[in-house]
Amino acid sequence: MATIKDIAKMAGVSTSTVSHVVNRTRYVSPELVEKVERAIQELDELPNFIIKKTRTNQSSNGLKYIFVLISERGSLFQRQMEESAKKLLADTEYTLVSAGYDKDTARLAVIKNMIFATPDLCGIIAFPDERGILTEAFFHEISVPVVLIGKEIKGLKADVFSPDMFDGGYQAARHLIKNGHEHIAYMGNSKDLSTWRFEGYQKALRDYGMEENKRLAFPNLNTEVEVFQVMDKMMAEEVPPTGIVVANSFPIVPLLKYLNAHNIVIPKDISVISLNDFEWAALLAPELTCIDKQPLECASLAIKTLLKRIKGEEENYQKVTLPVRLNVRNSTCGIGRGPFGEKAENAEVLELSEMEKEQIRRQNYTAAISFHYTGKAWMQLIEKGIKKIFEDLGISIIAVTDAHFEASMQCKQLESIRFLSPDLLIAIPVDSQDTAEAFQKVVQSKTKLVLITNIPDGIALGDYVSCVSVNEYSHGRNMGHGLGKYMVRHKMKYVGIVRHGNKHFYATRQRDNAAEQVLSEEFPEIQICGEINFQSEAEVYKKTKEFVKHHSEVEAFYVSWDGPALEVLRALTELDRTDVAVVTGDLDYSIAMNMAKGGMVKTLSAQCPYEQGEAIALAAANALLGKQTPSFIGIEPVLVTPENLLKKWSDIFKDNPPAELRHAIRENLPHFTME
Repeated sequence: MATIKDIAKMAGVSTSTVSHVVNRTRYVSPELVEKVERAIQELDELPNFIIKKTRTNQSSNGLKYIFVLISERGSLFQRQMEESAKKLLADTEYTLVSAGYDKDTARLAVIKNMIFATPDLCGIIAFPDERGILTEAFFHEISVPVVLIGKEIKGLKADVFSPDMFDGGYQAARHLIKNGHEHIAYMGNSKDLSTWRFEGYQKALRDYGMEENKRLAFPNLNTEVEVFQVMDKMMAEEVPPTGIVVANSFPIVPLLKYLNAHNIVIPKDISVISLNDFEWAALLAPELTCIDKQPLECASLAIKTLLKRIKGEEENYQKVTLPVRLNVRNSTCGIGRGPFGEKAENAEVLELSEMEKEQIRRQNYTAAISFHYTGKAWMQLIEKGIKKIFEDLGISIIAVTDAHFEASMQCKQLESIRFLSPDLLIAIPVDSQDTAEAFQKVVQSKTKLVLITNIPDGIALGDYVSCVSVNEYSHGRNMGHGLGKYMVRHKMKYVGIVRHGNKHFYATRQRDNAAEQVLSEEFPEIQICGEINFQSEAEVYKKTKEFVKHHSEVEAFYVSWDGPALEVLRALTELDRTDVAVVTGDLDYSIAMNMAKGGMVKTLSAQCPYEQGEAIALAAANALLGKQTPSFIGIEPVLVTPENLLKKWSDIFKDNPPAELRHAIRENLPHFTME
C-alpha cells in the first residue's frame, strides 16, 4: 500500500503539501492540488489516511467552514460584519463559525486549538486589535487564506479591507463645523490616542481654521463614571461644547444618560453625532446622526475575495479603504449666525412681564422706521408686527420712510429722522457702504438703533440694540432639504445653484451655504452641475439661459430668494424647459400661484415677517428698559409645499388666501387638502 511519501514523490511535491491537500489545512495552489489528486487517482489502492479522511468528510455532510476571529465583542461594526457575512454565506456550501478573543492572549490560544479542530476549514476573516495582540505568529501552521478587516498585521500575507474612519472622523467634525459649531468635543474609548478617527476629527478642525481645545478631547473613556465626570468638566467650561463627536460604541449610551439626567436637550442645547450607525439610531427621539461604515459592503467584498482565494482565483493581495457615509438625522442642527458670527438667539428671550410693559407705557416713547423699500408684502408685514407691539406698549411711531432702494434717499431720510430725535430707530439699510456715514450719526445720537438683517459698514457690536432677521441657516436648510427630497423622489440627479455673488452679504451667503451643505451631505446621489452668481436680479434671466445652454442636463435649480427665482422661471419658460424643478426662499403671490398651478416651483422656505416685526419691537422695548438684548435674533422660517400652501399663506400673511390661489389649487392640485 502506498504511503504519503510515495504520493509526494509521484506528484513531485513535499509530504506536507500532500497532507494539506488531503486535509485542507492550508491554501495550496490549484496546480499542486491537481498534481496530488492525479497521483492519488493513479494508485491501485487508497492509503488508510486518505480512506479515514474520506469517511470524516462524509460524516460532516460535506460542510466547509469559514472562521471569523473577532477582537472585541462589544464592537458594533464587528457584530454587523459578522451578521452580514452569515447572510451572504447562507445559500453557499460554507458555514460561518465565529469566536471573540477580546484582546486576550489566553483566549487566542484556546481559539487556535478550536481552529485546528475545525474540519474542512477553508478560510479566516480576522479583526486585528489596536493593541497588537493578534500577530503573524498566530497564523503559523494555519495555512488557509486570511482576510483582515480594519488594519494589517505585519508579516502576514493577507487581503486587508478597512472602512475609511479617518474620513468618518473628518466628515463628522466637518458636518458640525459647517452647521456653525465652533466648540466641538470628542469622546471615545480607544487606548490608542492616534486612531484614524481621532486624526480625522483633528484634521477637520485644522482645515477650517479652528483651534483644537484639548479640554474637549477625550479619546480614552472606559466607564460610565468617566463619561459623567468628563461631561461635568466640559459643561463647566466658560464656553461649553455645542457639538460632540462620539467615536466608539461604548460612550454613546452613558452620554445620552447624562444629557437626559441634566435636562440638556438634543439638538437644541447640544448636537451629537456618532461614528457608529446603531440599529436603534433611527428609533431615538431625536434620531441619531451617524457615520455609516457600510458593513454589508465591507462584508460582501471580504467574502467575495476570500472565496476566490479558496478557489485559487486571486493572485495579488489587496489593501482597500472603503468609503463611509454620513447619515444626517435629527440629533444635529445648525447654529444660525449674525453679521459678526454671533449665535442667533430665539425671540422668546425678549418677552416682557406685565410690570415691565406698564413701565414702558408711562414714558410716552417715540419711534421711527426707515425701510429700504415698502412695496412688497414682506416689509408691510414687518411694519404690521412692529405696530402691534408698539400700540400695546404706548410707543408712538412718528415717521415711516421708504428709500425705494436708493442709498442717497435713505441718507436724507435718516437726517430728517435724526432731527425728530425719536427714542428708537428701526432700519434696514439699502446698502452697507453708501449709508454708513448716515447711520454713524444715528449711533452718535441718543436714539437707540435696531437693525433689520444687515449692518452698515463701520457699525460695531454695542453700537446698536440688536439685529433681527430670519435664521438664515434654517432658511437655507429648508430649501436644500425640500429640493433634495423632491429630486430623489423623482429620480433627478443634476442641480444648478443660483446665488448672490456679493460675499459681504452674510445673510444670503449663510443661506446659500446651508442649502448646498444639505444637498452634498444628505443627498450624495445629487450632483451640482454648476453655479450662477449674480449681483442684481436683472442679470439672472440672461445668465439662466446661458447656463442651460451649457448644462442641458440640469433638472432643478436652487435660487436664493423669490425675486431672482421669478427670472429663472421666465428664462426656463422661454426655453421650453418647464420640466425643471425650482426651490427658492420667501412666499409671495407670483411664486405661490406658480406652485398652486403645478408649475416649476415645488417647495420653498418662507420667512415669517410679522413675527420678525414683533421681535424687532420687543428688542427695542427691552433696550428702553436698559435690559441686555442679544445682538442677533433669528426667527425660524417655515417650509412651504403644495400640500400646505393655503395654510401657510394664512399663517404668514395673517389673512385668508386670495380666491385666485384657492381656485388654482382646486383646479390643478385637487388631491391636496384645501384648508
